[in-house]
Amino acid sequence: MSLFPRLFIRFPQSSLYQREIDMNSKSRAILLLIVLAGLCIVPVAADTTSDESGQGWYVIHCNVEWAKVYLDDKYVGETALGALTVQVPAGTTYKKIRVQKSGYATFTNSLTSSPSTDEKVHVYTTLNLLPETTETAVGGDVGWYVVHCNIEGATVFFDGLDKGEITRGVVYVPVYSTGTPYREYTVKKDGYTTYTGSIPTVPGKGQTYDLYATLNPTTAPSPGATIGGDIGYYKVNCNVDGATVLFDADEKGTIEQGSLIVQVYVTGTPYKTFTVSKSGYLPYTGRIERYPVKGETVNLYATLATDLSAPSSAPTTPQQSSLIPLTCGIALVIAGAVAVLVRK
Repeated sequence: MSLFPRLFIRFPQSSLYQREIDMNSKSRAILLLIVLAGLCIVPVAADTTSDESGQGWYVIHCNVEWAKVYLDDKYVGETALGALTVQVPAGTTYKKIRVQKSGYATFTNSLTSSPSTDEKVHVYTTLNLLPETTETAVGGDVGWYVVHCNIEGATVFFDGLDKGEITRGVVYVPVYSTGTPYREYTVKKDGYTTYTGSIPTVPGKGQTYDLYATLNPTTAPSPGATIGGDIGYYKVNCNVDGATVLFDADEKGTIEQGSLIVQVYVTGTPYKTFTVSKSGYLPYTGRIERYPVKGETVNLYATLATDLSAPSSAPTTPQQSSLIPLTCGIALVIAGAVAVLVRK
């Protein structure tokens, strides 16, 4: 009779102990499942963000030491040992580069490509030493106007004063900051229409300011006749191969390996605009400011941007996104397992 009460009393103690063990096991299982879910989610987050932090570089070469370099008019440093390396976020697009140093003609050009992740884009620049000048009674610091013209031997006038003739496409005109500012310039040559333009500013010490003049023949060639005469060239540079090039609506060919050479006659009617276009990109139209002289090549630049409104045949979802459905499925399975354990 004495054993029955003892068994009766010990039974609830054993049941309570077993429940405690079961609860501890469930808690450990739930904790383990939560940790596994976290491990499944973290790699996806890492994959989706890893490509956004890539870096690329512009390597800007120059023939002059300690020249100041600007990208889209933002100062980025000075050249040393023949080059300057500029680190930029991958895919960053700059449109223009400017390199300058006192005593040299400023170099400006368009940028047609941008570095991708871990890529280096090399840009080559050349600074030309400004012609020597003799200090006059005017005194003050010397700057320079650089007058560009498409006709060799054309005469340049500043406010009626003869400043020289166009040689190899340009003429340099010194100006002093303490002198009386010029108001207009005129470029003329027999057989061509005279060009007159305004002078909006005065260059500072050691700086240059570019002025442009395009002279057209006074008598245009008759329709259908062979133009003949000396030949010059345009080199159209573009970041998209296969793009079509038009000069004043005349198709000239397509871009191959980043450029297209267009032959023109020096005595022909000058073109005014050029257009570069390709399906999937926004068309680019620019003005033709210079006409090549005999044997000269004039560079033109066009950068085509992707047309975001155009339908794209390529998938736009990053490759890493394929992990997201799998991760969601794993998370649902884990959540279901947790729910079953809690009910038990």
